[in-house]
Amino acid sequence: MHGPVLPDVKMVNINHRESWEGAVSRHFRSQFKASSLKNLCLSIITFGVYPYKKYKQSKRSVAQALSARKLFFFRALQEHIEERRKEQTHPDPRQSLNAIFMSVQSEKVDETEEALEFKAIYYPNELLLFITNPIRDNRSIRLHRHKSRKHLDYLRMWHELKKKARINQYRQIQNINYCSRTLKEEYCLAPAGIHDRLTRTSVCRKNIYLTTKFRELGKAFQEVVLAYQDFDELKETNPELFHLLATLSKTSKKDIEILQTYLASRYLPQDLPLANRRQLIQLANQQEVLYHMSEEDQFGICALILNKYQWEFLLSIQEVSQVTLGLLDWAFEECPSEIQKELSFIEHIYEGVDKKIKDDTEAFPTLNEKISEDQDLRFMTVDFAKELHRERPSLYLYNHDKLLFHADKTDSFSVEKLIETYKEMQKLCPVDEPLFSLLQQAFSQVGRQAFQSAIEDGVLKLLGEKPQYFLPILSNTDITVVMEDENHLKLRYTFEQLITKKGEVQHPFEKEKYMMITQPLIKQDGRWFSPEAQKKIAVKKRSE
Repeated sequence: MHGPVLPDVKMVNINHRESWEGAVSRHFRSQFKASSLKNLCLSIITFGVYPYKKYKQSKRSVAQALSARKLFFFRALQEHIEERRKEQTHPDPRQSLNAIFMSVQSEKVDETEEALEFKAIYYPNELLLFITNPIRDNRSIRLHRHKSRKHLDYLRMWHELKKKARINQYRQIQNINYCSRTLKEEYCLAPAGIHDRLTRTSVCRKNIYLTTKFRELGKAFQEVVLAYQDFDELKETNPELFHLLATLSKTSKKDIEILQTYLASRYLPQDLPLANRRQLIQLANQQEVLYHMSEEDQFGICALILNKYQWEFLLSIQEVSQVTLGLLDWAFEECPSEIQKELSFIEHIYEGVDKKIKDDTEAFPTLNEKISEDQDLRFMTVDFAKELHRERPSLYLYNHDKLLFHADKTDSFSVEKLIETYKEMQKLCPVDEPLFSLLQQAFSQVGRQAFQSAIEDGVLKLLGEKPQYFLPILSNTDITVVMEDENHLKLRYTFEQLITKKGEVQHPFEKEKYMMITQPLIKQDGRWFSPEAQKKIAVKKRSE
């Protein structure tokens, strides 16, 4: 995989612009310095055109290296997805997809110390693609080579792999939200419904007076029957369009009027029923179908299957995806009241308290070598050590109002930073080893996901479906630890909602609102307990 033409991108986080731009700059400088005198002369002669071309070559080389890395870890990604798929117990497959996505993106590619998370290697829309449309046959991907070169074209191979995933639709996902009853039971029309559809057949649109003739009326009715047969076939030939029509056909006239008013005003009323919010999310998830509905036979089916109000509404929802942003914002703000408390915070993190890296020398050889040099590191938990090379939030340690330590947010938690953070947390509770272990667990992925999964469940409870057109991703931006006294400690987690548009590789943008969760830890009778956490929504202060 790693040919001589590929730069070193081992620790590059593809979802951080500064990270991969730094790799491009380093590769460009190394290539330029290799023949610096020659390159300098050519730069002067070409008035800067030559170094620009060299920079583009470096950018292409980094893209090749990143694609090679994606291909190298692709089998591991597939295995993780299938493992998580087997663990799902949700009755609604949409919730299962959401749970798989949230779990896989934070998994590490392997058990080594140098391992990165999948979300550092793949874009969110790529993860979602392979979760919903897994590759059936990896061997069908051909090896592409550069022209007049012996090296492989990894970028082209990666694009073909994604194209293969989009073509090989996963059969299990095709039936999400489809009707479980037969076509006759689901679409048994009353006389008024039959009349409505007959007046909109192709025969009637040409000449409305033809409906008075029995023969033409028979042809019109036959057209409706054939349309329903074609509609049934859409389950296999065009599942996205089938999903859209099935959703609309179950939307009542009253609901359509409410949604139509909302779309026209772009204002989210507080009294908008929850069912209507969920309908908007369902329609937004099928946004892409609207841009491909230009074939006459598809439009004919739509016009015949949907009644007059549903058909008019279909033609008016070309920008339904825009309202998804407002719905996500609303769900995030309302989420604290919907979060259900199942286990206490300590019950979530306590399982790994006694697992120390000193008992696992094979998995953590570098850190165990550090322990031999510094015995203070022997209390490091396994979950805390797994934070190595992860994307980390900022950390603040306070003793009452006094700031003892601050670490900035980083896209890769280095060994030096990990040991420094460990020692600073140890200073906060030097004589309380159980609390120190709990602190490590609270700072690790285990502690953060205790609340992150609860927020996700709260949002899904409100919206009823994971938005796909705008993909929401929760980000823990900072953790604050406040030592009130030897028996009382507070943990504050800040979560922001990042939103990425499906199908577009772009830098996520931050919402103005963020959630702050304050989790107290109290010591009673020699044991630590965690009362219920306080959750509130705050708004960022805009800089003047």
